[in-house]
Amino acid sequence: MEKWRFVAVDVDGTLLDDHDHYDIKRLNNDVQQLAARGIHFIIASGNSLDALRAIFAASPVVDTFVAENGGRIIANGDEQFSQVHERPIIKRLLIWKDHLKPQPDLLSLSGANQTFIANRFRDVPVPYYPHHAYFKTLADVDEPIFNLNLNWFKQRPPLPWILQQAAQLSHDFPQVHATYSGAYGIDVLPAGVNKAVSLAKLVAQLGGRMDELVAFGDTANDLEMIQAAGRGYAMKNATPDLLAVADRVTIHDNNHDGLLRAIEDLFNLSVSK
Repeated sequence: MEKWRFVAVDVDGTLLDDHDHYDIKRLNNDVQQLAARGIHFIIASGNSLDALRAIFAASPVVDTFVAENGGRIIANGDEQFSQVHERPIIKRLLIWKDHLKPQPDLLSLSGANQTFIANRFRDVPVPYYPHHAYFKTLADVDEPIFNLNLNWFKQRPPLPWILQQAAQLSHDFPQVHATYSGAYGIDVLPAGVNKAVSLAKLVAQLGGRMDELVAFGDTANDLEMIQAAGRGYAMKNATPDLLAVADRVTIHDNNHDGLLRAIEDLFNLSVSK
């Protein structure tokens, strides 16, 4: 019997390189080999489900997702769980963000079927949101909201400042959990939502335990997942807070297939040529 029955991996900065690419053939080959041995491969990401389906369009073998940093669970293509914000909280958050200095370069709300972007950011290119609409007021958003994202990708403030804003937001609004999302962003989730909580639900549903899970990540929104897994790997390029708590660190970074190499070594997989 396999010691590790579940593999959970982050996407940005973990599977994807800095140009948002991954080795499609190699990933598909690895996932197929894992599946043949009864090992579940799970994508655990802060990205929306819409974005993840676009990213993995060429990898139909990848069909199990913990999306929105834990806000949605999709297993074998079917939604198993979701948790959304209460709309009065979103309304208060939209007022709160006006006091931020500097102001974000982009604000978006993740809906059930598309991403809603604040109207004043119409000129900002958003290739990573395959389906999106713009909103002037919250009344324009006609879907449940999983996540509010703030991003400073143009101004690129230092990481400590972003972490401080996330901590302050979580303190000021007990109804939310704010976390660094990578690439100069903050994800604002319903309180109690993170990757670890949703992975525990999914793993239990699949008849397993969290000590049978191996997890890979690179930033603060992977922290709970890395700590809860039976073995948590930080990418070589991970942020210091994640490196400090991980059980292992990958030999190679995300620009050199560090994730896939680590999985292939751990499970003794044959490498696709």
